[in-house]
Amino acid sequence: MAELLVRKGDFRILSDDVGKLGPNGMNELVKEAATTCYQSRKTSKKTPADFVKFLRRNKHFSMLEHSWFTFLVKMADKSDFYKVGYSLLASNSLFCLTERENAFVVSGNARVFNEAYLKTKNKIVGNMLYALNKENPVIFPYSPKYEHLSAISIERGPEMISKDEVIVHRAVAVEFNNVSRGFTHEDVRSRGGDQKIASYAQESTRYVDYFKGELNVDMFQIKFVPNYTGPQEFNREIEVLLSNGKLYHWTPRQMAEIEEAFYRALRKNGWKPEEARQWLPIGIKSQIVQTYNLNEWRHWFYLRTSLAAHPEIRAVALKLLKEFQKRMPGLFDDFECRQRKDGTGYAVYKGNSSLI
Repeated sequence: MAELLVRKGDFRILSDDVGKLGPNGMNELVKEAATTCYQSRKTSKKTPADFVKFLRRNKHFSMLEHSWFTFLVKMADKSDFYKVGYSLLASNSLFCLTERENAFVVSGNARVFNEAYLKTKNKIVGNMLYALNKENPVIFPYSPKYEHLSAISIERGPEMISKDEVIVHRAVAVEFNNVSRGFTHEDVRSRGGDQKIASYAQESTRYVDYFKGELNVDMFQIKFVPNYTGPQEFNREIEVLLSNGKLYHWTPRQMAEIEEAFYRALRKNGWKPEEARQWLPIGIKSQIVQTYNLNEWRHWFYLRTSLAAHPEIRAVALKLLKEFQKRMPGLFDDFECRQRKDGTGYAVYKGNSSLI
């Protein structure tokens, strides 16, 4: 029989400050995110460093986005201030920049830094890449020649001196578990832009095979996530009146039929997982890792904890918001968690919505 995950959606914070991870921790995080896609975390024998090299060889560069690096760029000459800022954004508009007196704080993930230099050969980015290569040659195997910049100094990993800097330049990686494919479909549309970075690694129905040969009929491989609202009587038969006037009897066995009579039957007949998955419903269990800077997390909570949000996403997002408020006091306090009479929760944003 197929397994029902009734309101089991949850999360695991992989790192609440990705930029503070050392080289080994950063490589491990990239591997954790990447192995989500093929559900190979328990079976992969590669070390984190070897796994990152494997990703690079196979050009799976999107997985390198689950990383974070910050620099402080200081200018001796005020006249160079905006010229430097424009040159950085011209090399990659995804850089997150905030201003200090005669300085910029610059952050982004590995892909942002690598592609910025490849695009323009910007000397400032080249010096950043030189430092990153010395720090972690696995994620940054290419090192430009170091060029001394007389009017500019570059500092790796500066401390943040304001709330605004923390919001823009701190990244958090979260893994969502036992959520539906519908959850993840909506989730990946949460991209705010404008000093906001969103990166994803999602369980693949193309490469994850729910058919493991001739299994006992009582065993299951596919897990289903039922609705978070409406009828919750999943353990008994439910009558559904069809448009033609006939009664249809829905029971938990219907999920087993999807598994046995469709998916596994097609696999037995030679269909590949990527072909048999066409018969899988949107309610199958999924897993996703997302790495955002706090600016994007605030945008995500604004969308996903409101009353207008999908009930499944709202339920999980509200639990995560409370954890963020606990771990990072003062950064998410402008969200107020509330509860309706029916027991369901939601949040109201009390701040300036134009900043979200």
